[in-house]
Amino acid sequence: MATRARIGILQKDGSVLASYQHWDGYPGGLGYNLVENWTDTTKVTSAIKLGNASKWGIIIGTKVDFDDRNNPLHEVQNVYYTRDRGEKDQGPTTYFDELEYLTEGFNSGEEYIYLMKEVGEKNFLGNPQGTWFYAHHSDATGFKPVEEVAIKEHIESLQRYLKDKKERKVA
Repeated sequence: MATRARIGILQKDGSVLASYQHWDGYPGGLGYNLVENWTDTTKVTSAIKLGNASKWGIIIGTKVDFDDRNNPLHEVQNVYYTRDRGEKDQGPTTYFDELEYLTEGFNSGEEYIYLMKEVGEKNFLGNPQGTWFYAHHSDATGFKPVEEVAIKEHIESLQRYLKDKKERKVA
C-alpha cells in the first residue's frame, strides 16, 4: 500500500512549488531520502519541476520505461508520471504561501507533506543547503523539522529488517 506524500520547496517570493510522490512517503522512507540525498535547492527545484512522481530515488535520472521494474535505474532515480509514463497534466503545483500549502497540500490523499526551506544551514563545503520540514495530515498545524524523526524511523526499519533476517535463518 502506498504512503502518499507531497514534496515542496519554498521560493524566494514566499510561494511553494510542489509535486506529488506516491510510494513510501513516511518520514523513515521519503523523509530520510530527502534529508540524506536532497539538500541542494537547485536539484530539488529541478526534480519538482518534472512533476508528479511514482517515487523519488537519490537522483533525478533520465527517461526510463515506467513499468520495467527490472531496470536497475528504478532503484536509484526518480520515476515520473509524465517523463517516464507519458501522462498529461502531472506537472507541479504552485501554492501562494506555506499556509496554503499546509491547508491544500493534502488534497490528493497525501499522508505527509514535506517542505524544503533555506534557513542558513551549510553543507560540509560551506555551501548553502536546504533544510527539510514535514507535516502529517492528522496534525497539519505547522511544519516540523523532519531530520531527527526520519533518521530514527529509518534506523527502526533497518533494525526490524535485521531481526526478521535473523529469525528466517533460525527457522
